[in-house]
Amino acid sequence: MENPEHNPETISPAEPPVSTSKGQRKQVRVDPETFMANLLGIVATEKDPLVKLRPMIKVGFVGEVNCTHVTQVTEILGTHAGNIERLAVSLAVQERFGKLRNLARRVLSEVRGSFENAIQYDPQEFRGYRAPYAVESWIGDHSPKGSQSERDSWFRQFVVCLLNEVEPKTLVVGLVSASRLWMSSTSRKAISDEAQFVRGIAAALGGSTIGSNRLDLILAGAAAMDGQFRQMLNREFSLERKVRADEESIEGLRRKILSLEADVARARTDAEEKAARIEEVQQSLAEAGERYELLDRHWSCVSEQQLAKQSGSFRGKVGHEVDEAILCLDREDPNMEMALDRVRRIKEILER
Repeated sequence: MENPEHNPETISPAEPPVSTSKGQRKQVRVDPETFMANLLGIVATEKDPLVKLRPMIKVGFVGEVNCTHVTQVTEILGTHAGNIERLAVSLAVQERFGKLRNLARRVLSEVRGSFENAIQYDPQEFRGYRAPYAVESWIGDHSPKGSQSERDSWFRQFVVCLLNEVEPKTLVVGLVSASRLWMSSTSRKAISDEAQFVRGIAAALGGSTIGSNRLDLILAGAAAMDGQFRQMLNREFSLERKVRADEESIEGLRRKILSLEADVARARTDAEEKAARIEEVQQSLAEAGERYELLDRHWSCVSEQQLAKQSGSFRGKVGHEVDEAILCLDREDPNMEMALDRVRRIKEILER
């Protein structure tokens, strides 16, 4: 809750007059009834009522502001669409870069809501990093193609809506796009940006004194665009560095891939050579196995033959000596000496 001591809406009727812009009369806050009567009189009698309406709405009246007061003010101002649109532009600028009293703030909110409905403006569409692109596209799709008064009215309503809580970049892009669109619909001859800028500077220099207000406006627009341009350059520079770093990283990875592919190719070649060598060794082992099997069978046969031959010869020799020894002993008068000689012969055979 606001502190009553500092709330501009709780100022008593006895307070000092409120100063308005330089060169204008000081605006005094009155009661609501007097305020409404004065408002009706200004709208009905003044050729350009905005000169007096702006300070009145910005200062407000004594007492609390309710919905009825807001409705009455908007209805009185709405008798001429141009008045309420021009007033809303002034209030929207002050709201964005300063502070509004309660009446002006509520009137602006009411009028802005009607403007959003009239031009089908949805502030939710202009959120996030794509908002500048979205607002530029939206202007191209929603700007009117009718009479000059329709285009003027749409332009003012759009600016009032755009000034409400959008990012500075989105605001600048939207204002520039809408201004260019409005200029293209009113200008009979295309003029280059350079010519327009130079003519604006020349017009500010053409008077008896240099028009500082005009220069401020021209340079303020240039500064805003220059700031956006510098941000864009910084962003582009950052992206270029990132792209360069990514390209270097990609090149390093590409070299690693080539090295790995070469290693894989060498490994495959080596594996193929080893596989061929293994196959040769296996073939050689198989052939050697066959040869060894044939040799084993051959020498087994030879050994059996030799063993059979030697066994037959052994049996023959030993058998003969045994028979002779038996003959020497198997008689009436055994010949022991000859039999012993035969046994010695058998021992010699066994020891060979």
